[in-house]
Amino acid sequence: MSLVNFWAVFASMILSVVLGFIWYGPLFGKKWMELNNIPMDVKPSIKVMIKPIILSFIGAILMSSVLSFSIAFHNFYYSTSGIGTDISFAFVLWLGFVVPVYLNFVGWEGKSKTLFFINIGYWLVFLFVSASIIGLLV
Repeated sequence: MSLVNFWAVFASMILSVVLGFIWYGPLFGKKWMELNNIPMDVKPSIKVMIKPIILSFIGAILMSSVLSFSIAFHNFYYSTSGIGTDISFAFVLWLGFVVPVYLNFVGWEGKSKTLFFINIGYWLVFLFVSASIIGLLV
């Protein structure tokens, strides 16, 4: 048995694109752009967008792979299973690794609290849904 479920990683990668489009588009896109001082009057070309899209794919692959491995290891070590356990574990990882990184952006880079909550909210939803996918496909 493989510790990394590659179908779950692939599904999470697709999810990251869909969720990112919704989260940073209709839900919070205007506010996110405003808080990052990105002009809202000019739509970027695909040439400008390709680099961040590729980097987002790479990030999604890395995060989903590590999440899949971590959940499998955690469930084996503690003899646990189920989507509830997977989501709880994803929450702990989010709280311990994602939130502190974004707290540094608020503290050292002067990013706003609103931007902090928009960004950490995305990662919380992403990790919850990815953990659910991993749980369903194991």
